[in-house]
Amino acid sequence: MKRWHIAGLDSLFFREAKPFNSGEGGFLDSRFPPTAQTVAGVIRSAIAEAKGVEWSQLHQGGQPEIAALIGGSADDPGRLRFAGPYLMKGGKRLYPVPLHLLYSSTEKRWSRLAPSSTPLQTDMGKRRLPEAVQPLAAAKPVERGWLDAASMAKVLRGQPPDRHYREEELFVTEPRTGIRRDNRARTAVEGMLYFTRHIRLQEGVTFAMDVAGADDVTGERILRLGGEGRMAHVRITEAESPTLAKPVGGARSALLVLLTHGDFDGKPEPELDGIEIVSACTGKAVREGGWDYRKHRPKPLKSLVPAGSAFFVKGDIASLHQQIGYRTAFGYGEIAVGTWEDTI
Repeated sequence: MKRWHIAGLDSLFFREAKPFNSGEGGFLDSRFPPTAQTVAGVIRSAIAEAKGVEWSQLHQGGQPEIAALIGGSADDPGRLRFAGPYLMKGGKRLYPVPLHLLYSSTEKRWSRLAPSSTPLQTDMGKRRLPEAVQPLAAAKPVERGWLDAASMAKVLRGQPPDRHYREEELFVTEPRTGIRRDNRARTAVEGMLYFTRHIRLQEGVTFAMDVAGADDVTGERILRLGGEGRMAHVRITEAESPTLAKPVGGARSALLVLLTHGDFDGKPEPELDGIEIVSACTGKAVREGGWDYRKHRPKPLKSLVPAGSAFFVKGDIASLHQQIGYRTAFGYGEIAVGTWEDTI
């Protein structure tokens, strides 16, 4: 498996799934890190070009060997398999702060949520709502924070992290204003303004995706990436093996943390054979759209469960795979398994 390290040569723009037509707001924020299928699409195109693709032939059913490798449609990865995308700092992978953690900026301390003792009937069945193990003043989840591997491993063992990275330590946002041009008159069209917000990575910060199935594609290259086709530098290396701790053998309860967004077919939690979800700490749904280039139309909107969401589960923990949910071949639903002991 290879790791594709991606660094923006300028600002980057990964548009959120909102209308951007005249009279419908005129402002689009940038989502970062981008969703798995966005990055996988760029990588699939780069692999095809490295293999000498002729896009017109491919779209007419030609070059079947390339179609079999990269897939014949937007939702078909072919023989490729992806993991990520991951935010990287100094070449080391970062992990989203799990949403069952609470941080008090006034007390500078961490607490965590755990299932309460009393089950309640909800739309998803009986659940034990999460409650703070140790109440702290103004404590709340860190929704856009990241941990290094050592801190994430401590959290999975039930300990507080050593530190966390705030968003502004990793990237900054830049507002942009655009205009519609009349190329014949060489003037701007009156009243046709639009506004976007780009992101710019801090020094030493990149993002990456692991790719299996195209190990012969190596080296470095320049790609167009995201909205407006911004330029990015790609460096391909060997992928590192996961270093996070494994669950205790024979355990019947565990904490599952999403490391990448989960596709659970629009549901707020996964369906896992032989495993009961006792409680959950999830964030705001991520809306994913996109454009289907083969069919020349927008892709249906999907609701994803955000990375960092945490699920307290009981059952056959040993049967868990590294990824859960749908579209796992693209990198969705990667999990880490941590310690949680149910005393009830």
